[in-house]
Amino acid sequence: RWGPGGPVVGAMPSAADMVSHNAAGEVGAALPQRQPPRLSQHSEDASRAGDLGVAQELPSLGFATRYKRSWSIQEALDQHSALCRQKEVLQKIGTDRLRVRRTQLQFAKLEVEDILEQVRTSPNSLIADAAKTQALAAAVRRATQDLAMATRLRRSDELVVNRHMAIADEEIDLGRWEMKHMKQAIDDRCLVVATDDPVPPPCPVPNSERQYFYCTNCKVGGHGQRFCEYLLKRPEWRVYPSQRWFEDEKGSEYHCPLGKRLVDFADESHFSRIAMYIKGRVWLEDKTKMFELVPDLMPETFVIEDRRWRDGREPSDHGRPELPWFLKEADRNWGTSVHVVSKAAHCMEIAKPGATYVVQQHIRDPLLMSDGRKCHIKFYVLLMCLEDAKTWRLYTFKDGYLSISPHAWSAEDLSKETQVTIIRSERIQGWEPWPDAYPKCKAGVAEVIRRGVAGGKLEGRLGKRQFEILSADFIVDTRGDVWLFEFNMSPVLKDPKDSPTTNDADMISAALEIVVPREGSSPGDWDFAGEFVGKAPIIPEVTGAAGAEAAASALAQPAGDAAPAASATDADVAEQLGAAAQAISAEDVGQQSQPVAETRRPNL
Repeated sequence: RWGPGGPVVGAMPSAADMVSHNAAGEVGAALPQRQPPRLSQHSEDASRAGDLGVAQELPSLGFATRYKRSWSIQEALDQHSALCRQKEVLQKIGTDRLRVRRTQLQFAKLEVEDILEQVRTSPNSLIADAAKTQALAAAVRRATQDLAMATRLRRSDELVVNRHMAIADEEIDLGRWEMKHMKQAIDDRCLVVATDDPVPPPCPVPNSERQYFYCTNCKVGGHGQRFCEYLLKRPEWRVYPSQRWFEDEKGSEYHCPLGKRLVDFADESHFSRIAMYIKGRVWLEDKTKMFELVPDLMPETFVIEDRRWRDGREPSDHGRPELPWFLKEADRNWGTSVHVVSKAAHCMEIAKPGATYVVQQHIRDPLLMSDGRKCHIKFYVLLMCLEDAKTWRLYTFKDGYLSISPHAWSAEDLSKETQVTIIRSERIQGWEPWPDAYPKCKAGVAEVIRRGVAGGKLEGRLGKRQFEILSADFIVDTRGDVWLFEFNMSPVLKDPKDSPTTNDADMISAALEIVVPREGSSPGDWDFAGEFVGKAPIIPEVTGAAGAEAAASALAQPAGDAAPAASATDADVAEQLGAAAQAISAEDVGQQSQPVAETRRPNL
């Protein structure tokens, strides 16, 4: 029989040994008399497998490491090394499993040969005894069944081992391809070094002649990695590796493209030709500033600064309806800092020194769901500024979400669950008031952007395209009016892998088709809401001929076009790129790339 350490010789007599042990009548006592009930094929196979080797004691062939996209050379090297080590372990485990199965099969064959030999040499007296004959037949049947099971287990394990080894090879090939693509990326002469000039140097090669475009995940947060993943679904986009940039006094690490290159997209705006953060976004994010911009689109708003009412404007409860009041920190979202009180006078009791709050009373006659629950609209917006730094384009998404309270609304219920709606509850397309509310929300957002551009609050970036996907929170009253409460600059976005049934993949993909257009691009459900032209920023003094040429190009060239310019070089950059290329192309995948010197972060 088989124990945890292998075969245990002599621990249990074989069926043939038990048959020949006592020809005078002890066969019936030695052989099992009770036959187990007939099992299903699967259960019987499992039972036989346990008898033949206790399958649970064999090492597992599971994968502890699976390939995933790497964003730096070191990540790619570490992953490739781990995948290679995993293959070696799987190969050893697979070899051991197959050796066990082959040994089991050999023992099963020997057992059959032994029992058949015993049958051939059995005396006539044993054959004449019906009970002994039945016991012998049962031993033969058991031995042949064990042989069949051992054969099936060997074949099954061979298939499993071969399949796992094939998967391991595929994972390693993916890692090799990734490192090869990274080496090609760092050798691409289309990428120049990012400078501190106000206008980035143009690409040496026109976009129409480029084979690949590059994105880098600098791990800033927000939706940067998500946008990279969606761009990488396009065959012409590839990863450009990142490197450690510097570490601040709090120990936080910052990353940038390897060699401080200027790539096509990165979540660190200084190193990206397409910035994913709008300059001047504070005018949309900060509730006090937005009220300065569009007071007529929002409920009446009061401000507490350092436990004092701004400009002496203090709300009075006299002559107002009996509706809840909301105290919100001006620079925070997601309802995490919202307090609900019954009277405006109670707000100052909650306010903390040094903090800034907005104070608003609940709107009158809110439009409720059919079952009496409160709801508000999550309205998605795409805002983009072109490379001329003065042309802004606004798109609104025709679909959206409703955030619905779990409880029926009542003005007397001051619980956050009833009064503060945060979580996206359901798609908005089936909501009956949506066809009437959508154009009003669209017009409201367009007015915010129009005033922001006209007043110079929203600023362009010369030579760079910038964009953001944001959401606006609207609530509708029973008269059909819509009220704007706030913008969320990093709204919830879900991918199919996280939420297969309800996700924002179509919205994100279509937004990137607008921001980074290509042949056959479609805006999807994004609705063009207006173009607004402001003033281009004043160009500071630029250094060198390349900087002057880049500034002139940003103003003169149509959006998206780029004029050729000489690329900047640097000894440190060349050394870093050379070390990276050597690490990737080395046969020893565990070789380390050269450390990157710390630098001071530019003023962004």
